[in-house]
Amino acid sequence: MTFIIAEAGVNHNGDFDTAIRLVDAAKATGADAVKFQFFNSRKLWGDDRITHLELSGDQLEDLHTHANATGIQFMCTPFGVEEAKFLKPLVKRMKISSGCIWRYDILDTVSDMPVILSTGMSNYEDIYKALRHLGEVTLLHCTSAYPCRLQDVNLKAMQAMEVEFMRPVGYSDHTSGIVVAIAAAALGAKVIEKHLTLDRNSQGPDHKASINPLEFKAMVVAIREVNEALGNGIKRVLPSEKALREVWRANA
Repeated sequence: MTFIIAEAGVNHNGDFDTAIRLVDAAKATGADAVKFQFFNSRKLWGDDRITHLELSGDQLEDLHTHANATGIQFMCTPFGVEEAKFLKPLVKRMKISSGCIWRYDILDTVSDMPVILSTGMSNYEDIYKALRHLGEVTLLHCTSAYPCRLQDVNLKAMQAMEVEFMRPVGYSDHTSGIVVAIAAAALGAKVIEKHLTLDRNSQGPDHKASINPLEFKAMVVAIREVNEALGNGIKRVLPSEKALREVWRANA
């Protein structure tokens, strides 16, 4: 079954009440997890360019508590070592962003726990170097463009990565619709990550590459149907075929 992450990210625009609503919306869509981001703008960029999008540690702890009470797994991406250390007790698996694939200090910090690693902007050499610093890893094929053009998606790279690295592979989707994420599930993605917003017209860096709760729910339903239809890959006569099989064989 594909593990589906509703990437709330910074689509709360720094407002805690909106973040709570995103948790509730993610649960209502049928997603397995809702994910936020933990960063300090000055530490990350050296200035205040995204200070208005920050959530505090206390707020993230409250979101973790709310997610648990709501019945959806809480996840969060750290953008620094201290943030990673803070989050470790709060999450079952750590999600590392594409931009931190070269942050070996962060990777070393989370090497003792399951990690989902996005691989946008990277090549095989980058990924191999990152894997040396990690233990249990699921890789996500990703194109770091917001929104991502269809001609830049390259879904076949997901399958190639599974062969190359012999690790579970999924897909982090930045396209503006739901078709590509569903196609990735049909190709065997173990994880699908997709940005969720309450309003695509909101101001902020990720809203245009996000989908609303109704779209997200439609995507989840489609992925679950794809998962069921994929089956186990063994070609055999199914119980639903047996009666018709006997009719055709009798007239052969």
